Amino acid sequence: MPHRFPPHEKQPQVMIREFEGDLVPFNGELLQTRLIGCFLAAGLRESVDLPQDIVLAVEYTLRNAPRSELIFGRGELERAVTRLLEEIGFPEVAKLYRSGTGTEHELFVTPDEKTLCEMLRGHLGVTGELFNKVINKVIKAADTLEIKRAPAHLFLELARYYERELERTSTRCAVEKTPEITVSRSEILSMLPESAKKLTEEGILRIDGVTTLFPCVHLFFSMERFGAMHQFAVPVTELEIEPFLYEAGAVLAEVHKLMESKLNCTLPVILGVPDMFDFIARYADGDRERSGNLAAELGRVLCSSFSRGVYKLNLN
Repeated sequence: MPHRFPPHEKQPQVMIREFEGDLVPFNGELLQTRLIGCFLAAGLRESVDLPQDIVLAVEYTLRNAPRSELIFGRGELERAVTRLLEEIGFPEVAKLYRSGTGTEHELFVTPDEKTLCEMLRGHLGVTGELFNKVINKVIKAADTLEIKRAPAHLFLELARYYERELERTSTRCAVEKTPEITVSRSEILSMLPESAKKLTEEGILRIDGVTTLFPCVHLFFSMERFGAMHQFAVPVTELEIEPFLYEAGAVLAEVHKLMESKLNCTLPVILGVPDMFDFIARYADGDRERSGNLAAELGRVLCSSFSRGVYKLNLN
């Protein structure tokens, strides 16, 4: 029988109490989409990569707040976002955010190539030819549906859908001239040990640069390419996979230590496995809709070597 691990201890969910009294989970994607609308409305297309780090910074602050229950009022959340925008030098975006831009006063855009490229660059996990394919698919879908203008978030969600369809693990487009980057991807790649370099060369591991807005180690790990490298026989069992995942997890933990040493600070880890369920369906004959436990267990093995654990594990 495959070795079983203790149930995964999930981090407590951050909850938001709405003005009407309802209690809902914190929704990072919804906040990110709203912030994108605010940046676009402020004419700051070159800065639309920042909402992702803003959301991470806000969530990290809420999650580590000194209170017994992670419950925050909607007003608290709005003030936290506004204050952060002002502190990092975007008072015009903060003003738009306070006014409700991105919610009921949604920013509408036209689905032309230039607009979509500027808006979506930095928010997708693909670059180059694949990025252009995503843009073309969004434009084609808008044309088929006869959409001349629509909320920005609609095109963002369409692009994310086509990104997953085309390629979940390609390198994310880098936004040029972003002063918030303190350690670039190329610098990180230059200091990696051979074991980690091999994973990056095989397209299994991707490491994002570190920004001052939310300093963290952001890793992406492709299970399908991992399976291809090790030539797993189908169907593969947990017992066969786990030793290789332990070894890979130790490499990821070593990368984390190196980056903390270089920056001389503590960095939370965000680990994304964008094709975990595809891997299970392909290599383990699993049902995508019923493979949550197996996905969680494999993710837990991959994270087992991090001394302080992983701040956020995203399995898709």
